[in-house]
Amino acid sequence: MTIGFVFWLLMVLWLIFGLYWNRSDIRGGNYGMLGGNLLLFVLLFLLGWKLFGFPIQA
Repeated sequence: MTIGFVFWLLMVLWLIFGLYWNRSDIRGGNYGMLGGNLLLFVLLFLLGWKLFGFPIQA
């Protein structure tokens, strides 16, 4: 298991569980936490893409 695989696995798990745990805030119209977490997710996604490459390798 490479470090790149672990990174992308954690990113996907973070996205899935983050949306799951904040679903009541999203339904209620409170997007404050989602916006900050989404920005952090995008920044780390771009960092991982630069260091480890695209997550889906052919």
